[in-house]
This record gives sequence, structure tokens and C-alpha cells, in this order.
Amino acid sequence: MKNNSGSCPPGGLLRLARRWGAVVVATLLLTQCATQYTLVADRPEESLRRETFGYRTWLKEGVQPDTVVIGLHGFCGAAIDYENLGKRLLKEQPKTAVYAYEIRGQGKDPLKERRGDIDDPQEWYNDLHRFTQTVREKHPKARIVWFGESMGALIASHTFSQDVANGGKAPCDALVLSSPVVKFRDDFPQWKKDLVQQVANVVPMARLSLETLAGGQQVQMTHDSVHSDQSETNAWHIDKHTLRLLVTLGHLVDGMPDCAKTFSVPTLVLHGDKDFFTRTEDVKAFFGNIPDKKTRQLKLYDDAYHLLMYDKRKEQVISDVENWISGLKKKRR
Repeated sequence: MKNNSGSCPPGGLLRLARRWGAVVVATLLLTQCATQYTLVADRPEESLRRETFGYRTWLKEGVQPDTVVIGLHGFCGAAIDYENLGKRLLKEQPKTAVYAYEIRGQGKDPLKERRGDIDDPQEWYNDLHRFTQTVREKHPKARIVWFGESMGALIASHTFSQDVANGGKAPCDALVLSSPVVKFRDDFPQWKKDLVQQVANVVPMARLSLETLAGGQQVQMTHDSVHSDQSETNAWHIDKHTLRLLVTLGHLVDGMPDCAKTFSVPTLVLHGDKDFFTRTEDVKAFFGNIPDKKTRQLKLYDDAYHLLMYDKRKEQVISDVENWISGLKKKRR
């Protein structure tokens, strides 16, 4: 679904399989996903369990970066979604690195039975903290920018807010939120949310597709792709997610306006006016909750859908992110 100029597109591995055979595809997967980090579970009953998740890095060899972008991919996404941004920054800002990790409960979770599910959102927050710690150990002098796309923006926002609310210092030096879902669309009926919640209380592990939740409506993601296309092009796509994961995401969306009030670092918000999930007016209201008017910035894109870094306006979007990061560096001098 997402087409990357000059390289094999995410999901293009299935097309390669038809052309060159599954052995070639398996080799590519092993080569691209070899980098991993290990998490140690927090809960006492899981104290002996260590989990290893993959991540991708766009880092110029021999260069110690002064800025590291930590990418959190979206719903049904993967770390490779940050390839367009990573390649651009490698070319234009060699002292800026991009690290993007595979999110728990999504299609590259090492535990296949957990794909499409999440037990507790706190696990997402803990993962982000641990991965950030891993990056800081590698690059102790670098500025850390959390970059969340869609669901990743929910995770980054709530992790940040929780840390500040608990009296801690800001866990990162800057935030980028791309296509954050900050409020449910007005045409999404409240009764449907309530029904999903009620059923989830009884059978939390029952699964539902995004298309079913949308009432059979096609969920447009870019000009030339819909959400269901991912099942044909992305090997990591998950057809159905558990009700408890969907309810969790709903709670995170409801809490986004309050999260914005805690943002105490430079924040860039990106939004396309044809986004299926959130209206521009709601994103503007969310942005207005960010306290520091001098360090916040909102970029709106006409005729753009949800996956901004892969839609028709992707070059402009990535240029805006690049310029914003450049501005952060100038202010630090």
C-alpha cells in the first residue's frame, strides 16, 4: 500500500514472492529485521520473561547524531513506515538519526498469538520508555524526538502526559504527532462505541475488523489506497483486532485533549484535511490545548488523507518535518 521511491515498498514482499519465490522474500525479511532490543517484563509474575522486538535504524555510519527521532508506527503498521523520513534525513541531515520499533500487539509482535491484542496500554508506555532508554545509552548527548503516527501518536501523547502528571520531567525533548486521532468523528454513533464496550466486557478477546466497525465503509488511507488493501500488500497486516484493544484505543482517543495540556516541549502536529478518522476542526481544538504558543506548530495539508508520509503530499510533509527539526537545532545553539 505504501510506495517508497527507489526501494522495495512495504508490503511489496508479497509481489516479490509471486515473482521470485518465497525463499528470496524470507531472505529479505531476515536481512531487514535483524536489529532487535530486549524488554524485561515489569510484573512480578512475569519477571523471568524477556521479550525481543525488532527495530529499524536510519543512521549515517561513523556519525554520532545530535538528534534522534524515535518513530512509533500506526495501527496495522510497522517500523518500515518510517523509511521515507529516514532516507530523507540521512541525505539532508546526516547528524539526525531515525529509530523506529515494532509495537507490541501489531503485526510484527514476536508472539503471534498477541498480534491484534493488547492486555494493558501501560505495556505500550513501558515499551516506549525502555526503547528510549536504549537509544539514550547509544547516543547520550542527542536530542530525543518522539514521532508518533496515528496510533503511535496516541501512545506517545499518553506516555508523555502520564510522566508529567506523575511529577516527572519531560521524557523527550520534542514531539511530532502525525494524523493524531484526537476525537471520534461526529458521524460515528455513540451507541456503537457503547455496544463495543459492553460486548468487550463479556468477550474481550472477540475480534472485529476496522471495516466492520466503520459499518462496511471503505476506510480511505491515501488517495489511491484503502485500509483493506493492506491485507494484500503488507505481510504484517492484521485483519481483525480484539475488542479490548479497540476499546483501549477509544479510551486513548477520548483522553487526547487532556494530554495536549501537558505538552511542555516543542510540538509539531501534522494533519490532512481528508483524514477519515478526525476532522480538521477537532485537530485545531486539540492543538489549541498545547500551552506554549511559541513552541507549538500545526501543519495542515489540503487534499491529503491519513497516511501523510505516503500520500501525494508526502514530499511537502517530510520537508516540513525536516525544516522543523532544523529549527530545533538552531534554537539549541
